[in-house]
Amino acid sequence: MKYDELLAAKIPGEESGIEVKTGICGFCGGKCFVDVYCKDGKVVKIEGNKTMPGANGRICVKGAAMKQALYNPKRLLYPMKRVGERGEGKFERISWDEAYSTIAEKLNASKEKYGADSTLFYVGHPKWFRYQMTELANSYGTCNMGSESSTCAYAIMLANQATYGKGIRIMMPDLRRAKVLVAWAANVLHTNPVTQGSNLINAIDRGMKLIVVDPRCTPTSELAHIHLRPLPGTDGALALGMARVIITENLQNQEYIDKYTLGYEEYKEYVMQFTPERVEELTGVPKEDMIAAARLLGENAPFPIMTTASPLVHNINGVQNVRAINLLLALTGSFGVPGGCMAPGPGRAMLKDTFMGPSKERVHPELDLSHEEFPAWAKINYHEIQIIRLADYIEQENGIKSILSFGMNHHMWPRVDRVEKAFDKLDFFVSADIYMTDTCKYADIVLPVQPSLERDQIEMLGLDTLYFHEHVVEPAGEAKSDMDILAGIADKMGLQIGDENPIHSNEDFMNKILTPTGLTLEELKASPNHMLKSKHVMPGRSSEQILSVKTPSGKIEFTSSVLASCNKAGHDALPIYHDFREQLPLDQYPLILSTGSRKPQLFHSRTYRMSWLTDLENYPLVEIHPSDAEKYGLKEGDLVDLTTPVGSMDFVLCENAGTLKGTVNIYHGAGEKDINYIMDDNYLDPISGFPGFKSYCCRLEKKER
Repeated sequence: MKYDELLAAKIPGEESGIEVKTGICGFCGGKCFVDVYCKDGKVVKIEGNKTMPGANGRICVKGAAMKQALYNPKRLLYPMKRVGERGEGKFERISWDEAYSTIAEKLNASKEKYGADSTLFYVGHPKWFRYQMTELANSYGTCNMGSESSTCAYAIMLANQATYGKGIRIMMPDLRRAKVLVAWAANVLHTNPVTQGSNLINAIDRGMKLIVVDPRCTPTSELAHIHLRPLPGTDGALALGMARVIITENLQNQEYIDKYTLGYEEYKEYVMQFTPERVEELTGVPKEDMIAAARLLGENAPFPIMTTASPLVHNINGVQNVRAINLLLALTGSFGVPGGCMAPGPGRAMLKDTFMGPSKERVHPELDLSHEEFPAWAKINYHEIQIIRLADYIEQENGIKSILSFGMNHHMWPRVDRVEKAFDKLDFFVSADIYMTDTCKYADIVLPVQPSLERDQIEMLGLDTLYFHEHVVEPAGEAKSDMDILAGIADKMGLQIGDENPIHSNEDFMNKILTPTGLTLEELKASPNHMLKSKHVMPGRSSEQILSVKTPSGKIEFTSSVLASCNKAGHDALPIYHDFREQLPLDQYPLILSTGSRKPQLFHSRTYRMSWLTDLENYPLVEIHPSDAEKYGLKEGDLVDLTTPVGSMDFVLCENAGTLKGTVNIYHGAGEKDINYIMDDNYLDPISGFPGFKSYCCRLEKKER
């Protein structure tokens, strides 16, 4: 082939000048290996990798579009300072030294004038340096350290830990040995098709049966033996009804319950209220299907339940609904045993002070702004403030005056407009990000950050293998890694990241996190393929894990001691079901509005700037069942006003037979067309503070074009 043909076909080799490097995508927070085709220091193509441990050659549509993420016209290339009005997006280039000096001067002045707690330290996406951000916040003296997990994973972690104790965050299903799996609000073929999706298909191929609980018809539900479709927000009632079936048919594991749990009798008495007839009325799930699913679980226990970070807790009874679901594991002896959740198995090497490891405690957390309103959050998610009321915290007299943020996306909050107005009241605002986002436009200083293909990092592969990922391409402009920026700010302010061996660079960070493994960064860099096995791994879990549950009672708690100790309305010890519909004006807004259900090409607002992906759907579509479209005199392609109790926005209608009747589905994060503008910011779970994104209300009316 001729040179131009080789180049056009992107075929690597000496003739074309194209070489293939191993990279980590990381765009959605996952760690998928990719083959990056590079020429003259630029990426020309990205494919799935087949050679790295655990890689299967697959790549999702988001990863395939990574080139557009790297070379996006909205990439931040240099530090800049605001020269226009907040939100106007007018900035001028400055040096890193000026940026660091300005940040140090302004944050120190805010601390002097208002006190350290007037400054919020915040980490959005990515998440890997939260521990070090907390160390910097502690060094500065503020207790107000928060993150995007105020609307993401921490509510489900709270629910799990309120029942199964500290250290239990996301329940891990034992897919290798399970006879039945419940995928509850987990559409993994869209959310994580490369790894979790592949593992699910492999388990089904070996004979595992699948129960899917999801209001929508999805690629995952197509694989299900039983598909239960509850009305969004009624999952707790469904779980309590399934528990009643298991108990009344004597399918519970009584020996396990007697030995390892607390509060079973009170729980048993409560679930008896959830008869099949009542559950069908509350959830819309035919009682025959619910009974069949409960029997299948009871007869095939132990079994795992697979959930994901947010869907179940994005409603105003979210924590209690998740507790009702995860107590099915305790009821059937499915926690801490082979074939269940958190099953016995080998341990893995530990990296020091990394995300999802042990959390860093804050200074005087009892003084943070959310402590009084969300006491259970304060007891369990003690390492962070619940920042859902950011707009209120900025507007109140003794609230937030300055923000130092990395990856902040203010579209994650309901009533986006309120957050934008609150930003105007800040004295000083720093936003570090990959792109000039909507949030960056409100900042005083913006800082350019490297995506994963541009930075060095260390990853765990499997249980004991460490991998040094060398940057694949040189950073765009003057972009730096998050850790180098954090260290630069700390050094300029005279503060310290880390109590021992302080971190002054990303390289210091990598050396530090390796310390428990017995390896050094230089050893990793010098090793073949940049991979070495750790010299130290954790002891493997055993079935004795269920004898050392870290709840106040030391047992799995049907009646949560933590919630009971809060002495606050809505913090019931039992997983009480409260129906969200009782708080909504359904006579005026009869359709249930559910936002954010995953689409394969989208990852919150981040992917809306990538044309390969937005060309698939370049504006949010309002999805309703065809029978509802007919009922309201609407049809495919109509422009409609979607109105909630908060406000109205216009969208294009899509008829989707996979949508549950009586509901409206719409994706979020689309800039000025973000549905979160008209989601009520007081419609919150009283325990976690999470918004009711998945079960709000609306009406639809045709709008003339």
